[in-house]
Amino acid sequence: MSTATLTSSTHSHPTEASAVTRERLLDAAETLFAERGFRAASVRDITQRAGCNLAAVNYHFGGKLNLYSAVFVRRMGQLRERRLDSIRRSLEQHSTTSLERLLRSFTSAFLEPLVTESAGRTWVRLVAHEMADPQLPPELFLNEMMAPVQQSLADALRMVCPGLDAESADLCVHSLVAQLVHVVHLHRCATSGKDPRAQARYTPARLIEHVVRFSAASIRVLAGEGGVR
Repeated sequence: MSTATLTSSTHSHPTEASAVTRERLLDAAETLFAERGFRAASVRDITQRAGCNLAAVNYHFGGKLNLYSAVFVRRMGQLRERRLDSIRRSLEQHSTTSLERLLRSFTSAFLEPLVTESAGRTWVRLVAHEMADPQLPPELFLNEMMAPVQQSLADALRMVCPGLDAESADLCVHSLVAQLVHVVHLHRCATSGKDPRAQARYTPARLIEHVVRFSAASIRVLAGEGGVR
């Protein structure tokens, strides 16, 4: 099934009332899918929470799977634009953007919504359910978020580190994102536990600064060598 099919809506030009209903369905579905996963969250429960009739999911989305896909597409779009904007602002607001400034801007934009905002924490749970019980085509994640952010950040790294070749820049982005994904889970474990020392040690600010320092040092080494040998 194609991404277009999954994300299509029965009505492409909704009225204002219809648009409000659609958003209520997305909000309710996002919460229940994050709590229970795709299979356990029923259409009946979703429509009841949204205050809609049972037929509303088919009317607005064409079925439960399309609604599930739309939940992901909406949230990925918000996160994607936040990350892309962090890269743009870092490059536009300073005539000579440093590598650290670029990394700090992107790292903050990546981490903060996931560890400090309820919507971001809901997204982490959604992704965990999807990884455990996949329902969506992998290209949905690639096209909606991963590829655009990957390309933009790799280009920005080469702009601030001219010695970095394209392949190394690409791999550096993968390495950076892998660190950030780990940090999200580390922070979640630290804050959900009862050890105050772990909570103090793994604050978002400290984690961001470590990732920036560690990544900047590694990227500079690669740029100085002209890439991995």
